[in-house]
Amino acid sequence: MTPDPTRKVLVVGWDGADWRTITPLLDAGLMPSLEGLVDRGVMGTLTTLDPPLSPMLWTSIATGKTADKHGVLGFTQPSADGQRVGPVLGTSRRTKAVWNVLHQVGLTAHVVGWWPSHPAERLRGVAVSDVFHRVRGPVWAPTPPPPGAVHPPGLEALLGSLRVHPQELTAAHLTPFVPRAAEVAADRRLGLVARLIAEAATIQSAATFALEREPWDFAAVYFDTVDHAGHGFMRYRPPRRPGLEARDVEVWGGVVDATLRFHDMMLGRLLELAGPDATVIVLSDHGFHSDHLRPTSLPHEPAAPAHEHRDLGIVVMAGPGIRRDERIYGAGLLDVAPTVLTLFGLPVGLDMDGRPLVEAFEAPPDVAHVESWDAVPG
Repeated sequence: MTPDPTRKVLVVGWDGADWRTITPLLDAGLMPSLEGLVDRGVMGTLTTLDPPLSPMLWTSIATGKTADKHGVLGFTQPSADGQRVGPVLGTSRRTKAVWNVLHQVGLTAHVVGWWPSHPAERLRGVAVSDVFHRVRGPVWAPTPPPPGAVHPPGLEALLGSLRVHPQELTAAHLTPFVPRAAEVAADRRLGLVARLIAEAATIQSAATFALEREPWDFAAVYFDTVDHAGHGFMRYRPPRRPGLEARDVEVWGGVVDATLRFHDMMLGRLLELAGPDATVIVLSDHGFHSDHLRPTSLPHEPAAPAHEHRDLGIVVMAGPGIRRDERIYGAGLLDVAPTVLTLFGLPVGLDMDGRPLVEAFEAPPDVAHVESWDAVPG
């Protein structure tokens, strides 16, 4: 089980990204970083799982297994004493993620922002949990990162200093998302836009630090901002839906597209740091209704915003040995982890529910198998 020492793999997750909103931006030349990957790699849709609850889905992406095997079932979990309910933690996962497998075969893995991943795992690399990027409190006294949000602990202060507070943002940061921001300065929705920008920038800061300053073989970086922008502002995106005021559509209708363009800019820097010899995978866990299927109201139930999700996400993969400017079909979330293992020349667990996307390779790889990585010591 010796991994390919020449391979580097970067996985970038954009929660909620959908080809129906991305494709017009690609056609207009407004997402050049993603367009470059598409031109030199493969692209397709990624079938999600049901129910489309993001913590469950991203854990399936990381493990190649369904929720009954990995143990992350939704957004919350009970406390150890059974008396409270809190946000789901990475400790709910009861099987190895792909970065655990890579760690135990001697590779260096960075994991930034993955949902759920708190507390940060002790990897041979940099781990930043999914609570790190949420900066609260006044700008002159922001809340520090929660204990256990960064590994190794010696990086906590340095990475903490790179976090971006929403109140640090200026009109120059906000007007690309809301050109009429000055007119709605007191609107809580502008505060939401500022928070989304700051949180994405914080993830980017941690990821670029890890890629630039630390050695790595594998890196996984997760952004939740596209999904949150969709839940907050997709309703205002043209075409105008019945019942919405025209001014709201005029002011807030460009937030979703601007968020995607912002992520493309950040992707450009990640690609620059990864280098031309890295294999890059950009994906989403589900799509987002952007047309007449946008719900006009949501039911009063837990995780009701999931009704705004579409069951097809995106996948783009480019790098050495990957076909160029081609489409792939039939890919699903469960196929990502087996594909990463195959890229490194490692066997796929027979207990994984996905398959390597061999059709993405120029030459079909030899796919080896192991009974279960959970049974492999380390």
